[in-house]
Amino acid sequence: MEYLNLNLTSTIAGLAVVLLVMFARLHWPFRYQYISHLFKSRTEQRLRWLDVSYRKNRARSVAMLDKSTYEILIGNYELAEKYIVQGLNVCKERPSLFNQAMIHYLFYNLAIVYYSSGRYSEALEVAFRVYQRDQGMTDSLAVIACAHARLGEVESAQEAFKLISGKRSARDWRLFCLAEIEAAKGNYEHALAHLRQLMGKSSHLLHLNRAELEKRLEEWQKASTQAS
Repeated sequence: MEYLNLNLTSTIAGLAVVLLVMFARLHWPFRYQYISHLFKSRTEQRLRWLDVSYRKNRARSVAMLDKSTYEILIGNYELAEKYIVQGLNVCKERPSLFNQAMIHYLFYNLAIVYYSSGRYSEALEVAFRVYQRDQGMTDSLAVIACAHARLGEVESAQEAFKLISGKRSARDWRLFCLAEIEAAKGNYEHALAHLRQLMGKSSHLLHLNRAELEKRLEEWQKASTQAS
């Protein structure tokens, strides 16, 4: 019976096992998403793993999150919005702690859908709510800055940008926001320089479709020509 006696070592070991199991159960549904991050520079592989997540996780909220990300990356914004709504419905019907944590990720994807679709006011509203809920999501703050810039609200865009300028996790968004702000100020050459730097190095890290970056490039090149 002495083996059943609690001591400091057995208590710590027991707690470690419990925490390890909890950590594994929490992160296991994200396994395919984590694998997809290993292929950030290889879009086809990244999309493949996001699709695998959808098929393997089935009706779980994380499946809808990854499927909406998949659709965003290939530019199917209406379909992406459909999966986001499905994911939010799952979270509403099954209000577990896991699903409650998933809500702001789904809303972040919704902000991206609105932003990419040119619905900047709606993107701003949703991204602001996400940032209020979790100020650690600097990507949502970047959407706020970029949406303000697209709406011509340069001062508000710059204020939001100040909050993300020092955060390493948003370095790619930082370049994109700089480009949007410079374009909003009419400095198209500077905007193009930031955008080309982003597209030449790490645009695959952005939660945006490549076509959106090319669209900006064409828009600002035309505006720059007209301005000169």
